[in-house]
Amino acid sequence: MLVCDGRRLKFRIQAIGRIAIAIACVVLTLAVTANAQAIDPFIKVKCVPAVPSKGDVLVTGGEDLTETRTGQTEFFHPATGQWIATCPTKVAHDEAQLVPFGTGLLEIGGENAKVNAKSDHLLNRNTEFYNSTTGAFKTGPGLKLTLEDFAVAILADGSIFVVGGITNPDKELPVQTAEILVSGKPSKAVKAKMTTPRAAPCAATMTGGAKSGQVLIAGGTNTSEFTPQLNTAELYNPVTGTFTATTHPMNAARAYAVCTALPNGKVLITGGIDNAFNAIDTAEIYDPSTDSFSFTGNDMGDARVDHSATLLPDGTVLVAGGETSYNFVTTKLNTADIFDPGTGTFTPTVTMNDHRDDNTATVISGSGTALDGKVLIEGGFFGGQAESTAEIYDPVGKTFTATADMNFAHGEANAAVIP
Repeated sequence: MLVCDGRRLKFRIQAIGRIAIAIACVVLTLAVTANAQAIDPFIKVKCVPAVPSKGDVLVTGGEDLTETRTGQTEFFHPATGQWIATCPTKVAHDEAQLVPFGTGLLEIGGENAKVNAKSDHLLNRNTEFYNSTTGAFKTGPGLKLTLEDFAVAILADGSIFVVGGITNPDKELPVQTAEILVSGKPSKAVKAKMTTPRAAPCAATMTGGAKSGQVLIAGGTNTSEFTPQLNTAELYNPVTGTFTATTHPMNAARAYAVCTALPNGKVLITGGIDNAFNAIDTAEIYDPSTDSFSFTGNDMGDARVDHSATLLPDGTVLVAGGETSYNFVTTKLNTADIFDPGTGTFTPTVTMNDHRDDNTATVISGSGTALDGKVLIEGGFFGGQAESTAEIYDPVGKTFTATADMNFAHGEANAAVIP
């Protein structure tokens, strides 16, 4: 797949063919830009938002079929199994984050639809608050920096911890900073800095054990969006406001991995890319009691990056989709594994109905329907474009069942349950 804007570093430009690729990129960029201007989803027209129900799943942003950054928004209604289109965000949000925030949801950062003279997409400093009562977006607390490829974690008090990422789209320089978003207040910068800059790290707040409430920040890269990937990790302590390097590094250097907090207080780190830009099939467990990492009892069924890793109600983790490389040749995956913290091992489960990477995976809860406890997986990329398909994983029956198609294609979108 030819990707001209460097979306998550999907390939490395080789010495042979550099000029031909550059020419192709210019042509494609001009075509996409012209098309985006012709169908700008942010034209100022009055939009009446659809109002969701508790337990619906909101999906917003990402890229559409033309790889145009979008703010198109819709939600899945478990009671009917249908997708309901609603008003878009105020600006596009690609590679952003959507997390619970107060009584609603908050969309944070990412790329917008505007480009600069070098055809680099501009990054958002803004956040947008989704009011689940009215179904409308309004401006949220602004970030200190424009950001993409950052990590977020929800702290014990409900505030949002935003850490690392890239702030300069021209040079793609990682940052060493973090900030905290609190409902009704401006963003607050964390005075301390990480032990190293990190782009594309993963982060998770530990929910039990020796370091409950602290945030593990693992991997990424500290030079640019390129190599080397990091095997280091550190902890953020919200009580002291400080960062501390873990005593032991990870066993493998990895960026774009996924951190999942486990009920036992440990953290599962899955996949990512290595220094050759190939996906990784290993996974590691961070144990806060020893401040160390260990490989899981076995590897995942496939090497994965840009996958989802979702904590299920029974404490196991569904790891689904992704792709096998950021190089020219890559395979989009339809496979999935279940990680069992009790045994420390992965077991392959049934395959999804579609191959997809950069998909979302959200546990449905609070809807009062038979779908509560099941996982909604939507969108992503396959065949060089964003997808509009979605499916539901049943952890009990171990099946994937297709839903109705979404109203829009969403690649690299965000999803969260309506509180």
